[in-house]
Amino acid sequence: MKSSGAIAAAAFSALLIAGCATKVERPTAEMTRASTLIDQAERAGAQRHAAAELQQARQKLSAAEKAANDGKGEVAQRLATEAGVDAELAVARTASGEAQRSAEEVHRSTETLQQEATRGSGDPK
Repeated sequence: MKSSGAIAAAAFSALLIAGCATKVERPTAEMTRASTLIDQAERAGAQRHAAAELQQARQKLSAAEKAANDGKGEVAQRLATEAGVDAELAVARTASGEAQRSAEEVHRSTETLQQEATRGSGDPK
């Protein structure tokens, strides 16, 4: 009976080692997605509102490409995914910044209209 337990343990160890040794292929889909998201962030104006996030996304994508070229698929996949998330954050911050800018512009316009209305009506406030 001891030998069957030893065989089972050896088989389990072999499966565990084989599972850990599984090589992740070049993460082409993740890298393409990250690159597309970075392009979208650039077109949205992220350089103005989220330059740090955009730069971080670019750096992570570059590191992912290097890792993929070095045969480190798992690292490349993680970095490409992070680059995509950073680019999405850049797009969100850009949209927020643009919305804030628009709100401020509307506020200034409203104040100007109120001043004009006050002058036009002759009511001193």
